[in-house]
Formats: sequence, structure tokens, C-alpha cells
Amino acid sequence: MANDLAITLSDGRRLAYLEIGDPAGRPIISCHGGLSSRLDVAPAAATASTLGVRLISPDRPGIGLSDSRPGRTVLDWPADVEQLADQLGLDAWAVMGWSAGGMYAQACAVCLPGRVTRLGLIASVIPRDWPGMIDQINRTDRIFMRLSHAGSPVERVAFSMLRTTARHRPEALVKRSGAPAELAREVGSALVAGLVDTRGAVQEYRLLDEPWGFDPTSITVPTHVWQGTADDLVPASWGERLAAAIPGAQLTVIDGGSHFLWYDHWDEILAALLA
Repeated sequence: MANDLAITLSDGRRLAYLEIGDPAGRPIISCHGGLSSRLDVAPAAATASTLGVRLISPDRPGIGLSDSRPGRTVLDWPADVEQLADQLGLDAWAVMGWSAGGMYAQACAVCLPGRVTRLGLIASVIPRDWPGMIDQINRTDRIFMRLSHAGSPVERVAFSMLRTTARHRPEALVKRSGAPAELAREVGSALVAGLVDTRGAVQEYRLLDEPWGFDPTSITVPTHVWQGTADDLVPASWGERLAAAIPGAQLTVIDGGSHFLWYDHWDEILAALLA
């Protein structure tokens, strides 16, 4: 059973989150993908319950039901996550990040090493300032990164068109993203929720196009990287690069796995984060 909840942060902002799985289980906090929202882990509810996982997925600022935070950086996110954990009574937890959410999950591991027990990266992005990043990222994301700096009305029109498509023709947007047809409803719902306010999406792409403020080589918590060989959105080599950069990281390559590989591998991903 999925529950949409929210807390109030110390600065008065609302931080919304989805909680699924076992309420008494071991906690894992998920950092949702780009153009997505807290809802992208909803299909993992049954697996989380079976494994005894309390899966918590917050909307980042300006996304979904969470209030915006103008001028935020990637390194601002761990403080929000820590406040969420404190209000939920969590002493320690694992963190995972999918796609663009990978950079936020890595920030949590860097800033909260005493509380983050494990880090899971699924089809994650690499830092903007790593060689080849901007040339290797898929064409659609590269365009959105450029548009995020264009300013009104260009960026407003572009991202508003994306929101309209998500609302009225989610199946077309999902197909274009490369998601399997059987996931159209779940992925479409996460996209629609994530684009409630297009300014949040614009901000996310600006941050994707900027230095993170840290390097993955500084991560010290146990890390597991998952990457599919048939990923159309994130180059398969990025998983290898992250695993090589993060000290002691383990890499699992899924032969034929798409960008949406976690929907087929919840059991092993969640189990690994409980180890």
C-alpha cells in the first residue's frame, strides 16, 4: 500500500515523500530519476514488503508535491534527507539513486557517511565535469540541459510542452523514453507527478549541467553500481566509470538491461542494500 506523506523542514518548506513496503522494515531512501518523482518506486511495493524494506522516496524541491528551493545545489539535498530521517526516527539508512537521482544519492553518501550505510546507483549519471559527459549523454537530455539555461519564454514553452504531453499522452512520452510498454502506466504516473511545476524540471537540468561540488572518488560508504548494456539514455560505460572511481565499489552489469532495469531487478537491488 502506497502512502503519500509530507514533513515540514526547518526553513518552512514542505517535503513530500512516498512510503511503501514494511513500516517496521529496514529503511532505504530513494532518490528519484530526472523528470520523475517519488512515484517511480511504487512498483517495488510488494518486493519491499517481502524483503522487510521500508522504502522512502521523497520529491526533491520543486518536484511533485515538494516546495521549491530557488538557487539550490546538489549538495543541499543531503540536509533535506537528514531532516526527513530525523523526523522519521531513522538513525541510519541505505540510499539509492536512479538515473539523475544518482548524483543526489552520491551527495548523501559524501555528506552523511556516519548515517548512510550503503549506496546503490542504478543507471546513474556521471559528473558534468568528467571528460566526455556532455558528448556522451543522450540527445534529448543534452537539449534539455541547454534549454534550462535559455530563460523565459523559451524554457517555459519547452518544458510546458513536456508537461502537457505527460498529462494527456503519457504513453507517447514513456515510449519515447525507452520504457517497456508494460510499465507505461507506472512510469507515466511518475512523470506526470514530477512535472506539476515545470520550474522544478528546469532547475534539475541546470544542476545536471553544473559541477556537483564533490567527486565520486570521495565516497567512503559501501557502494553497488547497476548498469544495463542496452541503456539508451545513459551510456553503459558510465556504470564502469563510476564503479572504478568509487573506492571498493561493486559493479553489476545486466546484459540487455535498459535504463529502466530496476523495475526487473528490485529483489536483488533492495537485498544488496540490506547486506
